[in-house]
Amino acid sequence: MADAKEIEQTAMIDREMDQVFDWAKGNSMPIRDAIWDHEMEANNHDTMKTEAAVEWILRADDDKIKDYCEKNLKK
Repeated sequence: MADAKEIEQTAMIDREMDQVFDWAKGNSMPIRDAIWDHEMEANNHDTMKTEAAVEWILRADDDKIKDYCEKNLKK
């Protein structure tokens, strides 16, 4: 069973895009999936490169994740 720290660390990436960002209305995709999809496109659909590129989100705080999304996912 996950401890409280693990749950807290992953809470942001498990929330839906439109729960966190005003600009993502109607986008119910979890943040982790949106980041994964963005990186898959950027890495020419290379799963290994994408895995390495998104590993940081498992350790990142909410501010870093929000900043990434604002810079890379906001349209």
